[in-house]
Amino acid sequence: MLESPANASVYVVDDAGNTVALQVPAKRIVSLAPSLTELTFAAGAGAHLVAVSAHSDFPMAANKLPQVADFSGVALEALLVLKPDLVVAWKSGNREKDLQRIRELGIPVYAAEVVLMSDVPRALRQIGILAGTTEAAELAASAFAARILSLQQANKSKPKISVFFELGNLPLMTMNRAHAISEAITLCGGINIFADAPTLVFTPSREALVRLQPQAILFAGKNNKAVHRYDGLSAAAESRMYGIDADTILRQGPRFIDGVGEVCDALDRARATIQK
Repeated sequence: MLESPANASVYVVDDAGNTVALQVPAKRIVSLAPSLTELTFAAGAGAHLVAVSAHSDFPMAANKLPQVADFSGVALEALLVLKPDLVVAWKSGNREKDLQRIRELGIPVYAAEVVLMSDVPRALRQIGILAGTTEAAELAASAFAARILSLQQANKSKPKISVFFELGNLPLMTMNRAHAISEAITLCGGINIFADAPTLVFTPSREALVRLQPQAILFAGKNNKAVHRYDGLSAAAESRMYGIDADTILRQGPRFIDGVGEVCDALDRARATIQK
């Protein structure tokens, strides 16, 4: 059992292994990634946010908040002016030197690494603890977990279907089994054809794609015009290519489960085509 730090009324151990301890629940929070902004709102702490990162556009209220971080790093001066009592950061997405500098300035940093679907309820609960919104956070976490279970039950007996998921096309990129999207494919009765790849995200060869011949191709977004890169694949020739809303499937936050539902629906459509 974690021992309570001295003078701390709330504390958690974050995904960097650090104990984040606060004398009182946070009332001025900065989020440094769009998915974390969504998690903070879902945990009932949206009213405590004083700044967010670029591209934090959901829910609508996030659009009204100052932005103090983007792909180039954190604007420390702008952040300090806001006097936050907690920064919610992306462990692998934000620069460690920025996070360390924030800690050195005396601002607690909760570093989250949401990798799998099961990480979402945990992050919601921990943010809820730090923000003093445990009831709302628990409701959101339980609802997310219940939807996972519902989708698992609905898809557990469906015929397996091999899948290629396009994360990006310049260059063409996909992921292995350790990625949440691969977890979603498995939940929906799919088989990620590159599940055994050595790295989390990687560039597959065209030769491997043609050899493995996935039965369905999924991609993040609604339009995929450069389909010539899939020449030689029966899934492309037979129109088994399906777009998944990028804001849900690429943000491992509360709406990720909506993206999982889209993946399941896409694989159902592919099965129906294959069975004809």
